Amino acid sequence: MSLIAVVGDGCTTTALGMAAAWPSDNRCLLAEFDPAGGCLAAWLDVPRSPGLAEGAASSSPGTWSTIQSVVQRSGSGVDVLVAPTRSVEAAAVVLAASVSMLPVLSALDSTVVIADGGRLRGPLSALVSQAAVVVVAHRQHAGSAAAAALGFERLAELTSQLAVRSIPTVVALIGSRPYATDEVAAFVRADTVVALADDPWAAAVLAGRAGSGPRLRRSPLMRSLRELAAIVSVSLRQMRSYDGRSPHDNHSLDDRS
Repeated sequence: MSLIAVVGDGCTTTALGMAAAWPSDNRCLLAEFDPAGGCLAAWLDVPRSPGLAEGAASSSPGTWSTIQSVVQRSGSGVDVLVAPTRSVEAAAVVLAASVSMLPVLSALDSTVVIADGGRLRGPLSALVSQAAVVVVAHRQHAGSAAAAALGFERLAELTSQLAVRSIPTVVALIGSRPYATDEVAAFVRADTVVALADDPWAAAVLAGRAGSGPRLRRSPLMRSLRELAAIVSVSLRQMRSYDGRSPHDNHSLDDRS
């Protein structure tokens, strides 16, 4: 089981950056399961179809061969399964794909699936419930300690829901002010809190803006995304080592000491 759900603030940038930075020992697929609509076709300059909609509408949507047939290869080398851009269509397609395609993706061993789940609204989504690991991207409000604290209260509510279900959780904290990573880690219920650089230039390049590839790879954001990808990759390998156990039975994500 190698399904990673990425949700929260800046989750598309985080998911794409993780896929680009993923260690080369596993094939990695980036999938959009955001019911608010997909961005990756535009960001990666690939056609809007085929993608999740065509896979869900197939006569055999619940097979890996069908999913592979609608995966596109981006110019940057990332394999991507794109969702419709419009929210009404995307919501219907994600709902259908969650029933037929998501169980196949969540059961894969040879391919790591990093899925952009958008901002969670209300109950936990099917994507989050079936994930081996959930990465919650959270941008703190640098200009207001009160606003930042309110954001962390809501973040703690979400991570508590995940903890109750024993779903391993990593918080990807965007920005270093007003609260430090260790302060946030002490407040929220997450296995690991990783600091992501607040790097508007690199984020814009990931979103399709022209920019130097070497400079992007050396950017603070990509360096921190490589750290995040490495931590989650190690966690998946640890969970696979528990023979006969569900990944959700492993409560420790970062037990590397």
